[in-house]
Amino acid sequence: MSYRRKHIKPKIRSLKKKEFIKKSLISIFLFLFIAVMILYFILFFSKFQVQKVDILGDEKNKSQDIKNLVWLDINKKIFSLGVFDISTKSIFMVDSKKIVKDILDKFPSIEDVKVQKKMPDKIVLNVKERKPFAIFCQSDNCFFIDESGVIFEPLHNNIIKDMTIIQKDLDGKELFVGKNVIEKNIIDTIYKVQKDLKDNFQIDIKEVFVSNYLIFKTSENWQIYFNSNSDVDLQITKMNILLRDEIPVSVRKNIQYIYLQYKDRAYYK
Repeated sequence: MSYRRKHIKPKIRSLKKKEFIKKSLISIFLFLFIAVMILYFILFFSKFQVQKVDILGDEKNKSQDIKNLVWLDINKKIFSLGVFDISTKSIFMVDSKKIVKDILDKFPSIEDVKVQKKMPDKIVLNVKERKPFAIFCQSDNCFFIDESGVIFEPLHNNIIKDMTIIQKDLDGKELFVGKNVIEKNIIDTIYKVQKDLKDNFQIDIKEVFVSNYLIFKTSENWQIYFNSNSDVDLQITKMNILLRDEIPVSVRKNIQYIYLQYKDRAYYK
């Protein structure tokens, strides 16, 4: 009896081991099958293939050029076998960050892009274009410049009459669209001075030269000198006092300049 038991136990263990292996293989097969089906669903299911790209907010750029660039990012090659390529346009595989980067690199006149995935098959781009704040000129090269100090579009025609011209010596550095050429705090100062003169005295700013000081040339052909590293609001206050209390309109049109950059005094000639 004991002899029989000794021979039956190894057979039982062997059967259990084979059953365990069989179940494990079935589980692995089911896992792989489910994984492949999920992968197929994500990559190739027709309902989730991008069919349409909409662009909102684009006025100056050619929307079709933007769409062509976006479609290059959407259409992803999975792998290639000679002349046989397998690719996908799955909405799950759309890389929003790459789309934004490619658009901003390609179109300097666009300030920002937001990408929305509209399930199941549409991509919507919200485009924010740069708005001209002034015209930046160096030598014979002129560009539109936005409120962040970025040049984004060259001017090939005559200067626009109602826009302020900003000039700065860049020490021979190359100019190219998309480059920040004026610091944001300088742009903010120019805006403050421009608005104050227009609102309070109906004086326009024709040109601004950016150097150690900010030199404003007014529509009345006299200049104002500001120190951008000092309290700008205080300098504007001194300017307003001079123009309101000491320099009447009849005299104002004949002056040459107003100096405001000195901390304790302001004077004119």
